Amino acid sequence: MTSESPIPTVDLTAFSSPSTHSDADRLAAGQTFVAVLHRYGFAKVTGHGFTTDEINEAFGWNQRLFDLPYVDKMKAPHPPGPFPHRGYSGIDHYAAADTASISTPSDGTAGSRKISDLKESYEVGSANDDHEPNIWLPEATLPGFRAYATSLYERLSSVGSILLTAISVGLGLDPQEHDALHQLASNRYSQLRLLHYPAIPQTRLAQDVVRTRMPAHNDWGAFTMLFQDGNGGLELQDPQTGGFMRAQPEEGVLVMNVGDMLGRFTNDYFRSAVHRVAVPGVGVVPGETGVPARRSMPFFVGPEPSHTVATLPRFVGAENPGKYEPVRFDEYGALVSKYHYQVGNI
Repeated sequence: MTSESPIPTVDLTAFSSPSTHSDADRLAAGQTFVAVLHRYGFAKVTGHGFTTDEINEAFGWNQRLFDLPYVDKMKAPHPPGPFPHRGYSGIDHYAAADTASISTPSDGTAGSRKISDLKESYEVGSANDDHEPNIWLPEATLPGFRAYATSLYERLSSVGSILLTAISVGLGLDPQEHDALHQLASNRYSQLRLLHYPAIPQTRLAQDVVRTRMPAHNDWGAFTMLFQDGNGGLELQDPQTGGFMRAQPEEGVLVMNVGDMLGRFTNDYFRSAVHRVAVPGVGVVPGETGVPARRSMPFFVGPEPSHTVATLPRFVGAENPGKYEPVRFDEYGALVSKYHYQVGNI
């Protein structure tokens, strides 16, 4: 089932504007952030450094991009396989691995992975990424888009560093542990995804063809930051109850969820968060107009491809044995990503 309980919100202004806040302010905010992530594996975040106008500008570019004719968007096509994970992907090309294929969720959505992946996306990496080069639209197709997307990537990367610093302070890490934590985030190898979920007509909803827009899954990087528009749909699983909590849209709020690498690094002190994009009002008789389009912008934070992620010793003890062997991030990613693509179905 899906809960209407609010997801906790943490204000990290003490870290995004450190000159106007004390060490005590940062400690209090960091400890609150850590407590929420420990309990849930996710949190809503304010005070991240983006203004409402800047967020609206980003969504404006999102709309201009996906409003382009399909033939224009396909001037920057994502390759048929997982690498490089860049450029435009049409409906049903990329699909998150569904946790329902491993276990049955409490709300009965097992098997949702078989449902069409109802979104289109555009992937952007760092301009300095020598591992996966960007695939850009011709400048004349959407003037200014390349420059804007590049700058947005850099801004979001800096926000990721703020979140890690807040975690470090909240946990009371020593300098060596702090450095190890920050190695989970590479400015060169994170990823920005622009997403558009098309509107779903009432006739399709009435036929019960659609259960989810994206099935339940974990992210395999360190953590993910997400801005979503006002139409909602994001739901995160409470690790204690197994039920899903709606991440109701709020102006200026960023949603952060823990990924596999931060989970392994902390021996599941922070658990990798299961999440999905549901059809708003699923289980309720749909209205005459169906479900409106949805736009979101996740930023996936991860380490250098060759970085080996190992559990920090402070999270292992007699009462909490280590659960994970060290793993190279690129090897882990290659194993997971091969299940995400419908090759040739662009």
